[in-house]
Amino acid sequence: MAKNLASQIIAWYGDQLDQHIHDAPDAVRWWLQLGFNLTDAKHTVLPDQGNYRFGQTATKICLDAVTMALNDFSEATVTSIFMPSEPFIAMGVHPVSAEAIANFSSGACAERGFVSYAEESGIPETYCSYHKVLMGMALSGVLEKPRMLASCSVACDANNLTFKTLAKLWDVPSVYVDVPYEISEDSIMYVADELRGLAGKAEEVFGRKIDQDALCTAVAASQRTLKLLAGSPIQRRDHLAASDMGNEMQQALAAHLALGSPETQRMAEQMGEDFAHAPSYNGLSLVWVHTAPFFSEPLQGVLNQSSTAQIVASEMLFDQVPLGDETPFRHRADKPFEAMAERLVRNSYNGPAARRANHILELCRQTHADGAVIFCHWGCKETAGAAQLIRRTLERAGFPALVLDGDGCDRANCMEGQLSTRMSAFLEMLRARQGDAQHG
Repeated sequence: MAKNLASQIIAWYGDQLDQHIHDAPDAVRWWLQLGFNLTDAKHTVLPDQGNYRFGQTATKICLDAVTMALNDFSEATVTSIFMPSEPFIAMGVHPVSAEAIANFSSGACAERGFVSYAEESGIPETYCSYHKVLMGMALSGVLEKPRMLASCSVACDANNLTFKTLAKLWDVPSVYVDVPYEISEDSIMYVADELRGLAGKAEEVFGRKIDQDALCTAVAASQRTLKLLAGSPIQRRDHLAASDMGNEMQQALAAHLALGSPETQRMAEQMGEDFAHAPSYNGLSLVWVHTAPFFSEPLQGVLNQSSTAQIVASEMLFDQVPLGDETPFRHRADKPFEAMAERLVRNSYNGPAARRANHILELCRQTHADGAVIFCHWGCKETAGAAQLIRRTLERAGFPALVLDGDGCDRANCMEGQLSTRMSAFLEMLRARQGDAQHG
């Protein structure tokens, strides 16, 4: 009853925002700020008790990032999700990614109005919904212009187009880091130089120098965080994850937009501690590939904190983490630009799709997953193009995989009936397979 009432209130809130995007963008901005600040305050006092401590910390990290940016967007840096954040953290500037802004707008049921505004302004319908939400917020005037923009080529082809358009619209500096596909020392040195250029531009824009000790400290925190995350898949094995699709996405966002912060390191520390004391789990465990439609009620019903099926790990939390036989990072925090560059070059989303597929396979092996769900988010050509290769790679190794088409941000692009039917059939197949294995 309480959950239905809360859903109705959020739906009403989103509808009010949608109605006034064209005629009162300042009021829409104020309503968004109010909603996010109240949610942030509520979570500080009453975190979601259904999630473990690390999940609660992830939610707080993401809420803080979005609310701080919206409260004073003229001091914000908008980034793409894979862009290293340590230079900004070292400056005392809190970056916010395009995906975080769009994700939380969707959580407020406000995405449709922004998507419609973007499409009416000439943004293609087939464009990534996360980017359409950001573009709609910018073009409508709901978002004030930030201080600067920073994006990279990993792994979204919309990044370059979106950030170029926004830089022109807002008349602000924009830095684009092009990441070579090849994993080599030359690639790392090339990206390190680009990141030095980014740092120089940030110093120019914000009018202060990056403290090198603070930068090394942030990169060292990143490396400790990733090392802790590297141990998480095995810790999760056969244990209750006690999570939901929304929180899975918040963990992934926290591990990107705030990587290098003490809070994200604490999240990773809590993750190890929480899973060490987590109860055993006998239901189905799934690895989730790519983003997730956290608002989908049919999927919520079968996957959110369920005793029969759960998301044991999300790929996007581990894209920067060397797993299994993958070579550990060579560059240490005393060479911060090289260390950040190596992380970008070796990201599982960068380079050939086979590398990403093998990374997901190792995640399935370490977690003892029963199967995987490959979610093809609307407008994401990278995942759509790689989906069948990933599926074949997993199934050859004995991990059944379901490819689902949908949208992780825009409710209008999610066919709930199809999602529910296909997911239910997949879980029934996995249960039958599990039963055969137990009686074999």
